[in-house]
Amino acid sequence: MNFFFDIDGTILPFGRPAPESAVNAIRELRQNGHRAFLATGRSPVEVSQNVYDIGFDGGVFSAGANIIADGKTIYEKAMTEEERDVLLSYCRDKGFRVLAQTGRGTFVSQDDYDFWCAQMIKYTGTTVALSSIFISPVIPEDIPVTKILYVTEDAPLERVRKDLGAHFDVVDNTVGLPSSMMGEIVMKGITKATGIDKILEYYGDSVSSSAAFGDGANDIEMVEHAGYGIAMGNASASLKAVADWIAPAVEDDGLQSGIAHVLEFCT
Repeated sequence: MNFFFDIDGTILPFGRPAPESAVNAIRELRQNGHRAFLATGRSPVEVSQNVYDIGFDGGVFSAGANIIADGKTIYEKAMTEEERDVLLSYCRDKGFRVLAQTGRGTFVSQDDYDFWCAQMIKYTGTTVALSSIFISPVIPEDIPVTKILYVTEDAPLERVRKDLGAHFDVVDNTVGLPSSMMGEIVMKGITKATGIDKILEYYGDSVSSSAAFGDGANDIEMVEHAGYGIAMGNASASLKAVADWIAPAVEDDGLQSGIAHVLEFCT
């Protein structure tokens, strides 16, 4: 089978390393002939080495905009200059703080970064470690943008979705901030589910051969689409509603339990 794992809140408890049980379960999967892939909103350069060291066959990155299998990029897509400029202009007009994800890392001004970190500590007690943050007052024009993350004091997600939904998809953040404070703006029709399909097509496998594990709003499409979908016990209510099974929380060896459940009922 082909297993797809979100990172934050699924493999990693927020702010802490992966439980040993999760690491061992993923490694054992691959030793027994199954494939394991990351499926994350992070770009490839934003994934820390300790996650890669667990061992994976590739991954769906940037929430579906960058796909890697067998050590090579099999698909990638970035925003056009016009799309990027429209979003940056919109965020400026609304007074939003901006983190711009690119293939090289995430670009953010010092002031916006400090604001984001302060809110993370206030609401979650920690910050999410990204391995490639560039503190810069501007986003270099020659570097394509794959995703915009906005942070603000009060902007209901549905309002942003109404403003931009005709041309972009707007999803809730997955780092623990209220949806009125942070969201992710991605290219229309690009999701983790479309990324899974590209990996399955690459290997010539069917959707029924896939299992997806997640905890947040940007995991809904893939958990619903995969042959078998697992929501972690710490997952959002909206994700649990579409999952085939709900595992224990990530801190309670939930990934190990979820993998064992899939292997028992789907192989």
